[in-house]
Amino acid sequence: MMGKWLACAMFVMAAGAAHAQGVGINATGAPADTSAILDLSSTSKGLLVPRLTSAQRAAIALPATGLVVFQTDGALGLYWNAGTPASPSWKQVGEAGAGGGGQWSTSGSNIYYSEGNVAVGTIPGRFRFAVQDTGDVFRVQADSPNSVMASMGGFGQVQIDAPGIPGGRLALMDNGNLGLGVTDPTNKLSFAPVLGKKISLYPGATGDAGFGVAGNRLQIYADNPDADVAIGYDAAGVFNERFAVKPNGALAVVGNMGTEGQVLQSNGSNAAPSWVTPATNTAAFRTPGTGTVIANSATWVRVPGLECFAVISKPSNVIVNFSIPLRNVSATSPVTVDIGFTSWSNQYKIFRYTLAAGTAMVATGTFMYPTALGMDAIFVAGFSSSSPGAELGSALTEWAAEVVITVVPQ
Repeated sequence: MMGKWLACAMFVMAAGAAHAQGVGINATGAPADTSAILDLSSTSKGLLVPRLTSAQRAAIALPATGLVVFQTDGALGLYWNAGTPASPSWKQVGEAGAGGGGQWSTSGSNIYYSEGNVAVGTIPGRFRFAVQDTGDVFRVQADSPNSVMASMGGFGQVQIDAPGIPGGRLALMDNGNLGLGVTDPTNKLSFAPVLGKKISLYPGATGDAGFGVAGNRLQIYADNPDADVAIGYDAAGVFNERFAVKPNGALAVVGNMGTEGQVLQSNGSNAAPSWVTPATNTAAFRTPGTGTVIANSATWVRVPGLECFAVISKPSNVIVNFSIPLRNVSATSPVTVDIGFTSWSNQYKIFRYTLAAGTAMVATGTFMYPTALGMDAIFVAGFSSSSPGAELGSALTEWAAEVVITVVPQ
């Protein structure tokens, strides 16, 4: 009887001590922490709280504020009563809301946050979401070819900043204008006000091909020294060239650069232009001399028969070729003789020759002058201030003087 009383007294004393100090449950017999009413310690086991379904949790009568259970269905996890026994408000541990213990809210298997700004690697500022780092920062990847990688909507701008310049690299305005290196683009595509290359269409190994700006000039360039700049149209992936500027500056029309002396002719609105040889007319304007004349005074004398007339149907260039025999009349002294050409269109040309004593020669030459449409004429005269002077022309048919004019329409 005395033993039973002693055991009971010792149990009451131990319970009183545990009530005063807290209960420690562990494998070492260590006392509970002085701040805890229950101190659990283990290196191989955990705490297992009551496990209930959501219906069972909701059926708890007058759950105490702070009551904790583990929900085994729906959104699994620890739940605690953030309300009162009379008006429970079950919150999942980590859920945002009144006393929820976190800032993120759940919606099914999704989480969301709408209270403030979020930042990674920096302190939140003016932006709802900011990421900052000295290394690789942000990546978006879509693994399905039909998925949307990124979607931006609503009002406002999209900016990619340069250091210290908002939108300094790229600015997409809410009106659709895109600026590259300019913060306030005024056109659908705007570039920074810097001269040089603007668009590179193909960065080849020996140079780019694209567009540039130099002063008040738009440049279409191809840096390769053998590259053409071509204009044409595409048909089912096949380029059909219509015009091309060659590296040496030659112009090709439908692949044809023409031959030397040809001109580009329009063939109307329904046909491509073509290279043609300009029309000339020489047959009607060949004039042989009819005799000789002695030039030995201070006045000009005309060479007989060398009056050449031409009807000009359009503004043209007139090419004059001449062949005039000359003879020094003096057997002892040299002579200087001038051959002059004049036209109705007020064109003048003088050629000077010097003949040794008793010698003869055939003076030849070519010159050109522009003229308007209408009638034109060429007259040939000689001049020599010495005596006995010089003879121009020849009485022999095979040596007769001749003037040929060729009219080339402009």
